[in-house]
Formats: sequence, C-alpha cells, structure tokens
Amino acid sequence: MHIEFNRNLKSQNTFGMDVSCACYAEYDSAEDLAGFFSEGKQFELPQPFLHIGGGSNLLFTRDFPGTVFHSGISFISVLSDGSQSAVVEVGAGTPWDEFCGWCAENGLWGPENLSGIPGETGAAAVQNIGAYGVEFKDIASKIRCFDAVTSSVRIFKAGECDYGYRDSMFKKSAKGRYIVLSIIFELSREPRPRLGYGRVREAVAGALMSGADTESGKAEEAAAGKLTPSEIRSVILSIRDSKLPDPSVTGSAGSFFKNPVVPKSSFDKVDNYAKSKYGADYVVPHFDAGSGFVKIPAAWLIEQCGWKGYAEGNVGVYEKQPLVIVNMTGKAVPDEIIALKDRITASVVNLFGIELVPEVEII
Repeated sequence: MHIEFNRNLKSQNTFGMDVSCACYAEYDSAEDLAGFFSEGKQFELPQPFLHIGGGSNLLFTRDFPGTVFHSGISFISVLSDGSQSAVVEVGAGTPWDEFCGWCAENGLWGPENLSGIPGETGAAAVQNIGAYGVEFKDIASKIRCFDAVTSSVRIFKAGECDYGYRDSMFKKSAKGRYIVLSIIFELSREPRPRLGYGRVREAVAGALMSGADTESGKAEEAAAGKLTPSEIRSVILSIRDSKLPDPSVTGSAGSFFKNPVVPKSSFDKVDNYAKSKYGADYVVPHFDAGSGFVKIPAAWLIEQCGWKGYAEGNVGVYEKQPLVIVNMTGKAVPDEIIALKDRITASVVNLFGIELVPEVEII
C-alpha cells in the first residue's frame, strides 16, 4: 500500500478545490487491505477515513484531517463469453467511461446509456449512478467487497445492496465497512437498446434511423435490429457534451442536486404555478414515482428561480444546465460553492416549498 502524508487533492476532485489530506493511501489488492486492517496498521494513520474514486461527486469544504483511501485496482476481465452474453469483472479503480467504451467496442450491451459519466467503477457501485433511463443497479450482477471489520472478502448480489435513487447500503448502513474491490456484470450480446428516455429516442431516431422508421413510431423495434452499443454510446456522449461542462476544463461535480420526489399535492402546487405563468396547456416535466409521489427535475425548479447562467465572482450556474454549479475561474474556494448552493436551495423553497437535497457528497 502506497502511503503519502500531506497530499494535495486538487487534481483528485473535479470541482478543483485546492485542499489537502493529512494522509493518502492507495491500495492495489484485497491483500493490501487485509494486511492493513488485520494487523492494526489503521491505528497508525490519521482518522477519520474517507474512500474516494475519481472525486467527481465530492465537494471538499476544507483540508481533510484524516486519511483518504483510493483504489488502484484497475482491470477489465472477461470471466465467460458466449454467443448471447458475457460475464465481465471490472476493478473498482477502473474509470467508468473506460469500461463503457470497452463494452461498446466489444459489442456488449448494458452500460452504453451511462457513457460519459466521470468517476471510477467502484464509486458507480456506491452511488448507483444513473442517466437516460438506466441505473447502475440495472446492469450490475455482483459487487465484490472487502470487509474492514472481518478483514475478509465478501460478494453481494446487486439485489442485496439496497439500491435506490443515487443511494445504496454503501452510503448508509454499510458505510465505511465494505470497500468495493470489483464489480461483476452480466452483459448481453443481443441488441438491447434502452430508448425509453425521450431525448435519447429522438436523438437516435434523428441521427441513425430512416425517416420511415421515425414516422411510423417504431423506433425501438427498428433499433433492435439496426443499432450497436457504439452508436448508442455516441448519441449519449453527444447529448452530454451539449448540456454538461467538461470537468477537466470547467470545475464541477456534475448534477449538484437530486431530483426531488414529492407528494402529489406538492406537485399540484408546482403545476398550478406553471399554468398561471405559462398558460393552461403547459405541462411541468415530471415522472410518476409511484405510491402517490412525483419526481420533478431539479433543473426545472432551479431555472424557474432564475439561476440558469448566473455568475458571480468565481462561481456560477452552468448556462446550459442549471443543475450544475461550476467553478468558473478555477479559483473558487469551498465557501463560495456552499454559499451559492444555499441561495439556490432557499429560492426553490421560497417559490415552491420544496427543499433540494445535494447529490454531491459534501466533506
């Protein structure tokens, strides 16, 4: 295990916060972790402990006083391969989009709708990343973990991980105990395009299908016989590039807030506001969340409060996607990000009575 003291973390958080940690530890195997925890070496390092991936969903608000752990376990291994499917294991330290690209190149269906999401594969398992109608839990089979309490390896089925909207047991009851080592995916070689998300369907139809297919409303049926994972991936990357900043150019953590899930009565108030402003035919974007609840895009709520394209000092709200808070100059400090977050949250509460919850983990 590589251990370094007083390490700067600016290059390991996509917000570009210029912070450091008291200690940084990178491991390359379960054996590294077993030796570290079973021999009591953890008591020699500053606490608390924090595990990070690519730092794409974090906002450091200060120097971290403890030890930051990072996985150096990076690999893609085919466990079995057949004419209809393949079982693939991916190391936690593997960049997520590298895995998506590898699948597309090898004709494997599964993660193509999740292309372009920054970060590492282990963090994807913790966060249950999602985009364009697909979540991590939909394509993962098993999660191989190190148990820091028993110093042993344990394998969980995806269905055992209490996955929810941007949530999992790794963020709740099992936080700090289980360290993701690798993930096993069961991927299809048979076409399985997921075009349920409206914008994806339209983009695929416009870019890849014939006019007859588009006009007949049979996009998914046509896609089943024509499309490849690489073509879907290309469409997804194009959509993301058109609405989200490149974190290597403009610091951000992607979507800062979760889409709120509210009772139908709360949605009705939002709907009444929108109809009074835009007319009786206006339809608020929303999704049925079941059991009398509705999910409303946080981006729409934020835009109604006038934040889209807002800029002040070193920080702002991305002009193409109001869900993204950006470090515009690269010189923002944590307090500036937090202050803007608080102002956005307060404005949405004042206008709609809905409190936005950060998707970003604030450290």
